[in-house]
Amino acid sequence: LWSKKLNRRVHHGSFRLLVEKDDALAKKSGKDKPDVSDEEVEPEDLINDKYLELDDEDEEPALVDLEDIVGPKTDGPQEMVTKAQRKSLTKEGYKIIGSHSAVKLCRWTKHQLRGRGGCYKHTFYGITSYQCMEATPSLACANKCVFCWRHHKNPVGKEWRWKMDPPDMIVSEAINRHRQMIKTMRGVPGVKPERLEEAFAVQHCALSLVGEPIMYPRINELVGELHERKISTFLVTNAQFPKAIEDLDPVTQLYVSIDASNKDALKEIDRPLFGDFWERFTGSLKALRTKGQRTVYRLTLVKQWNMEDENDDEELNQYAKLLEIGQPDLIEIKAVTYCGKSDASNLTMKNVPWHSEVRKFAQALCDRTGGKYGTAAEHVHSCCTLLARKDIYLRDGEWYTWINYPKFHQLMKDYYASNGKKTFSSLQYLEKTPSWALWGAAEEGFDPVETRHYRKKKSDKASKTLG
Repeated sequence: LWSKKLNRRVHHGSFRLLVEKDDALAKKSGKDKPDVSDEEVEPEDLINDKYLELDDEDEEPALVDLEDIVGPKTDGPQEMVTKAQRKSLTKEGYKIIGSHSAVKLCRWTKHQLRGRGGCYKHTFYGITSYQCMEATPSLACANKCVFCWRHHKNPVGKEWRWKMDPPDMIVSEAINRHRQMIKTMRGVPGVKPERLEEAFAVQHCALSLVGEPIMYPRINELVGELHERKISTFLVTNAQFPKAIEDLDPVTQLYVSIDASNKDALKEIDRPLFGDFWERFTGSLKALRTKGQRTVYRLTLVKQWNMEDENDDEELNQYAKLLEIGQPDLIEIKAVTYCGKSDASNLTMKNVPWHSEVRKFAQALCDRTGGKYGTAAEHVHSCCTLLARKDIYLRDGEWYTWINYPKFHQLMKDYYASNGKKTFSSLQYLEKTPSWALWGAAEEGFDPVETRHYRKKKSDKASKTLG
């Protein structure tokens, strides 16, 4: 610990942090200030721990070891997750795997186990939500997005500079940890016994939990481990690593996050670490265009940030230009999820669009594509809509946005057997979208085999108590 006050200003994109430790800490510890050079303290590490400090208002202040900020001094690479980050993420329900990966049980897994409906991926693409595992091989990210639902308690970085765990260990441990969390659902009221047993067989993996999965240098081996187990892969990237997208083997569905329509707005919303973030962003869209399998633009709408209103011509035209660059198969347009107050973001419920506003925005964007895309599906519960390319997914007037998973796994088996020479396209693993999932359906994207559950209002509870 320091014996003198240390003032260190960190300039990194839009970050400007002041890190201070008082003489009082040194007096308590009785230790002298260590010889710490600028090279030993990474700016990203200081940013990480500063966010943890800002978000931990409810906890009593404690002494901070130097190791928690820069890690213990070693000859080789450091571990990605510091003690402080591990503690914070574990507290929020993340199961940390090795030194840089994690898995967490999705709320939609719990919902569908109880027969209360599946997630939007069930509606749009036919996954079984209670057999889906949400995981990441990299907790680190190159952005600090204002709407990040993880409240910035994960590390940040521009390149891989940490210890690296093997992909087979990450996948096997993720499945084991996921199954352990499924076990905790035994005895929960409403859980369907047959679904609980089926849930132990993981069928899908959403590589989107937190961080930037594509940063993991051995990502192709990791998705290969999942495909070998016949687990489909939905991989989301923040569009800052175009070369990694180019080098990526086929996945079931590849997403890029389109968080803004222009350079200035992207800087404000994503708060990227890279100085050339816009070039990386557009480069990622160009790389996406070269992929032969299913590709998706994911637009998260945040009112007053990247969406003035659902009829903003300038904004919509800029989004339409981005569509021309990447020409994705599909476009998911959803409302931002408000995750409560955070010192790392000033978002409030006023920034969350209604589904009707998201729907109007989606229709207006669709109208600007010259008939290339159509309004395919929607999941009202998630405030999420889906546009799809008509030349691929509209067959004889009917939508085919669902995925034939056994066919995909056979195609991947042939791809690996040929050392990547036998490629395939989105057209080869289509499946018809059910009527209840379609845009404008009376069911609003809610599977009719499920039972809709409504929370009781506080006023209803109060009246019962008084009555």
